[in-house]
Formats: sequence, structure tokens, C-alpha cells
Amino acid sequence: MKTDDPNTDEINQRLSTAIRATINQQIAEKDPIETLLTLERLQEEGFSENEAYTLLGQAVSREVAEVIVMELPFNLERFIRALELLPEPFAKAKPSGDQEDESL
Repeated sequence: MKTDDPNTDEINQRLSTAIRATINQQIAEKDPIETLLTLERLQEEGFSENEAYTLLGQAVSREVAEVIVMELPFNLERFIRALELLPEPFAKAKPSGDQEDESL
């Protein structure tokens, strides 16, 4: 998402890159395996790979916020629950046969 502030754009790009790297690492290491399983499930449900990564990124971002803002320890069980609930609360489940939704 582009803004009128180049500093904000740079920060957003760096955060996006870091979140994607986190997801890629979790998938590569299968730690937690639920990240890979959720990616596969979301794609089976009709989400494109990009949409699925965006949804996974929302779950990662939420957990990071809990750790940083709320000063709570990382909670693997809370993170796995968030993965299991995807695409909710960030997107609606896709009806069968839906095409890629670029609104994510």
C-alpha cells in the first residue's frame, strides 16, 4: 500500500519483506508445521498463493503485535489457533469456484 510519505512506504516494504521471510522460514523448516498446512488449505479453498501469504502474514503480524505492543510472550498455541481460523477474521471464505480476489 503506497502512501504519500516515502519513509512510511519504505517501512511498510521492510515489514512486508520481514513477514514474508518469516513465513518462508516457517514453511521451509516446517516449524510450526501448521503454517505449511494452512498455506495448502487456503489454496485448496480457492485462495491464490499471494492471497494465502497475505492471510498468513496477518496471523504473523497479529502475533508480533501481541509480543511487542501487549508485551506478552510468544504463544505458539495462540498462533496455531489463529492459523486454524484463517481466512477469518481477515477475509471471508471463498465460495466454490470463486476466482482470485485482489482486495486482500
